[in-house]
Amino acid sequence: MGRNAPLSGRVVLLTGADGPAEAMTRRLLSQGARVALAGAVAASAGLATAPGSRVLALPCNLDSPAETGRVVDTVIDRFGRLDHLVNLVATRTCPVPLMELDPLSLSHTLQRDLVMPLAWTQRAYWRWMAAHGGSVVNVVANAVRDHPQDTVLAGLTELTEWLAAELTPQVDVHTLVPNPAFATAAYQAGITDVLPDVLTRRGNRIRGPVLVLTEECVDPPRAA
Repeated sequence: MGRNAPLSGRVVLLTGADGPAEAMTRRLLSQGARVALAGAVAASAGLATAPGSRVLALPCNLDSPAETGRVVDTVIDRFGRLDHLVNLVATRTCPVPLMELDPLSLSHTLQRDLVMPLAWTQRAYWRWMAAHGGSVVNVVANAVRDHPQDTVLAGLTELTEWLAAELTPQVDVHTLVPNPAFATAAYQAGITDVLPDVLTRRGNRIRGPVLVLTEECVDPPRAA
């Protein structure tokens, strides 16, 4: 890794579900970034404890918007900047019809997968990106199929479109989602591969705020 690495000198805050967090962190480090991990991702084995690590682990309550302020402030205090925010959105499987779904369970899902990504974005924007620019990428952590996750994905798509329009040109906002036929393991490998390009807007993969990742991992089209 040299000074010309795409993310050299930049700071990435990775929040949310664990899933592919460790592989994504290693990929970001290989591209020159310093990485802060918040929430479940902070427990990624071996990344934050090595001497001289460029990784900062910040355990926090991912159900509390108030925690975002403490984490973002700590990242900027320790690393001096915050260029990129990556929210890993869990979208865990809940295979029951909506008529049988506990409304409180759905409320918790929406809090975790929609409200919290917005809370992280707001704090990062007002604390750093409004003045210095940056990017936000929401990453659906698992390949999901049907069930209530479709509601979350629809909401996340709308949120992304709204934020992208509101924050341009100062901040780029994107969401990475899987093609419905994509297996989870292949999808997680794919997002690890494309994430640096999405953060830095390199190549021809970036076509609109919502990007659907295919098995080819090349040129994901804009979601309908």
